[in-house]
Amino acid sequence: MEKPCCYILSGLGADERVFEEIDFGDFSPVFIPWEKVDPAQSFESYIKQLSKQVHSSSPILTGISFGGIVAQEMSALFNNCPVLIISSVQTRAQLSPFMRFSGKIGLHKLIPMKLALKNKSINHWLFGTKTEHEKRILDQILADSDPVFTQWAIHQITHWKRTEKVPAKLLHIHGDADRIFKIANVNPDYIIKGGTHFMTVSKHEEVSKVIQKALERLVNS
Repeated sequence: MEKPCCYILSGLGADERVFEEIDFGDFSPVFIPWEKVDPAQSFESYIKQLSKQVHSSSPILTGISFGGIVAQEMSALFNNCPVLIISSVQTRAQLSPFMRFSGKIGLHKLIPMKLALKNKSINHWLFGTKTEHEKRILDQILADSDPVFTQWAIHQITHWKRTEKVPAKLLHIHGDADRIFKIANVNPDYIIKGGTHFMTVSKHEEVSKVIQKALERLVNS
């Protein structure tokens, strides 16, 4: 019997490497790679562009971090299909006050993104990477990240307008040690103790079990 598909959206400029050690159990992951973006392109236009990679009328969308935001918005194009978000937020109100403020003043536009992506010490702290293995994977991902896409995506996060939880079938997995989207600001369905923003790598066995449980719940609800 063929496994049901689960379409995966990674974080800012990242790819399937953040899910490399995740076991999806009875579900077959289909990764949606980020595509080049025009800096002036609207969020809605880009989501429609990405949605062409989904070859199902009723998919299950899974997104981590920025990918979780995209998955929620993309769901509307597929009859509010089920969504699982990881290390992400459900509404604008769940962004930190600093993120919302930085969006208002355009702080991200003043940051030299190439240098920010290369700042290993800050990025290791933000993502909570501790072992050499975790740091090496993060360093590789950030080295491969497109500064143009990263800056555009940060703009979309800090200007996200969503004020209410959608779709109806939405489940949220979050780590209580996440420094980017702090646990105090979100209301997840599943909490990973000691989970950082990089927990799909650092706690892949525990996160795998929770992902499988959440996907089963979404399918059967």
